[in-house]
Amino acid sequence: MSSDLESNLLQNNFKEVKRSDSEVYEFEEFCLTAAHLMLYRNGEAISLTPKQVETLLALVERNGEIVSKENLMERLWANASVEESNLNQNIYILRKILGETADGLPMIETLRRRGYRFNGKIKQNALPEPEIESAPAAPESGSQAGSPPKNLEDDKTAAEKTEAVNRVGRKRLIVALACTASMITAIALGFYYYFSAKSRVGGDKTSIAVLPINPVNAASRDDLYEIGIAETLIYRLSSSKDLFVRPLNATRQYTDLKQDPLAAGREQRVDYVLASNYQLVNGKIRVTARLINVTTELVEETFKSENAAGDLFKMQDAIAYELGNKLSARFSITLASPSSERGTINEEAYRLYLQGKNLTARQYPTDSLKAVEYFERAIQLDPNFARAYAAMARAYVNLGISGAGLPRVENEKAKEALKKALEIDDNLAEAHAVSGKLKVNDEWNLVEGKKDLLRAIELEPNNDSAHWFYAESLAYSGHFDEAIAEIETALEINPNSLPLQRDRGRILFYARRYDEAIVQLKRVVELDENFEPTWGYLFLSYEMKGDEAHAYEAFLKFQKRMTKRIEIYRKDYETAGWRAVRRKLLEFSKLDEKAPGSNLFAIARQCALLGKKNEAFEYLNKAFEKHQMQMVMLKVEPSLDSLRDDPRFDELVKRVGL
Repeated sequence: MSSDLESNLLQNNFKEVKRSDSEVYEFEEFCLTAAHLMLYRNGEAISLTPKQVETLLALVERNGEIVSKENLMERLWANASVEESNLNQNIYILRKILGETADGLPMIETLRRRGYRFNGKIKQNALPEPEIESAPAAPESGSQAGSPPKNLEDDKTAAEKTEAVNRVGRKRLIVALACTASMITAIALGFYYYFSAKSRVGGDKTSIAVLPINPVNAASRDDLYEIGIAETLIYRLSSSKDLFVRPLNATRQYTDLKQDPLAAGREQRVDYVLASNYQLVNGKIRVTARLINVTTELVEETFKSENAAGDLFKMQDAIAYELGNKLSARFSITLASPSSERGTINEEAYRLYLQGKNLTARQYPTDSLKAVEYFERAIQLDPNFARAYAAMARAYVNLGISGAGLPRVENEKAKEALKKALEIDDNLAEAHAVSGKLKVNDEWNLVEGKKDLLRAIELEPNNDSAHWFYAESLAYSGHFDEAIAEIETALEINPNSLPLQRDRGRILFYARRYDEAIVQLKRVVELDENFEPTWGYLFLSYEMKGDEAHAYEAFLKFQKRMTKRIEIYRKDYETAGWRAVRRKLLEFSKLDEKAPGSNLFAIARQCALLGKKNEAFEYLNKAFEKHQMQMVMLKVEPSLDSLRDDPRFDELVKRVGL
């Protein structure tokens, strides 16, 4: 690059830096950079869309002043027709993240009918302006070009200064270009994350979430009404190719009688939400359904249906038929005739099945144990209830993964249940999805597992579990980009699933994209800090990145139940740092290795991180002999990277069959 061109580029970059977008605003533990549209907490990036950061920036720039909604709308969407609810949603998310100031004031305060005010105490830091030294002066008019300099030492000094300026300029150019690239990347990622979900699955289709049906009288609550009617209607609406309908897995959580349907609609990222209630009167059921536009926050239609409540299944089908036809007319779509997807004609068996599914969705060990009981009772009432067998298999798998049961034992029970389910109905997507997961995790057979998972997706494209398990199989094969795309498809179907959110971070961890993994995993613990599986991958991501201080901080939260051990870890960290904590953790893990269900793969991982290669291979071989499901991660686990140049590692990979 010529010096003239280099100089021009530098000047152009410096002109940009002098604008207001060079500002860095610090307040409380936060740092807001205008140029990159990024918000950080204690140095860690917070996942926000560019428009959300712009909203915050507009308030921060007028710190302490009242900014009207009109001014904000004009600044953020000057040339677009956008509903005010978009601004409301941005403010809601920012408030949730920022919380209160040290003085107890809301960081973003709402002044009724006037607007918003930012109350944080800002320390504003403009990026330093470059000091560009002027080039050496041109020769005086009396001197001739090419004539000897009057003073060689002066000329040498001038040349050295010129070269020094050029070196500084080149360094600043590289920094400026790097910052520009970072800004473009950050904005692109923000827009991708914000918009990709709908374009990937829903596309241009109208999207809707059907919430569970709430009773007018809380004393008459019954899953057959609340969940059963919603499920039947979801199946009916899903028959349209022009409507994207959230599956029951995504909406069954909204059973709280005080649930705000608009908040549910925003969480589900849909265009419309159908919020309904029912009332039992004189042997009849009256259902009133409100179709709410999530963007405008307006109720666009109200539908009513009244049917005999005697035959529950007949009643569910009748309501689904009536409401489905009304929604079909509203959206100008075509629906297929109602089809029974419940899989049983026994009302009590179906009720038990719904109760078990509600518990399984929460994925806590005690809930999975109770769910198995419900499924067993349902099967006793209807031995041909294929969906109950498949759901029971999923509950057994959950028990094995959670540590509430021995994985090999629970997986064998799951296989027996799946065999029965598929004998009854070979086209059951859930059964094929769980079968695929077992072939991957329990049998280490990625090829056959993927076949089952793709079959499940073919049978039910909106099955979030099938996409999730397929994403895992792709990650274990090292196909990280495809795995991330697949788990984002699962998240589009069920956006509020904490296990799915956690596993997106886990796949990023396997891909060695540690910064992105940390942002994702922190998002999960902010939603639920008690979701323990997240903390383990969070502190490992920090450790692999080399940030031992934050690794230790996350590790303590991971170990919070082990109060006596925490004090030991603290003492070790204070005296000898993170490596001492690592050594102590390995020591404790070895004490527990004889316990049933002990994770020998995790012990091998700890040995590898401490540079104990021989011990690491010893425990990997033990994990292989006990056929522990974690061995399927052997090829991609970052903690084992120090072992990969050892011939014993390649041999182990072959033995596992990967």
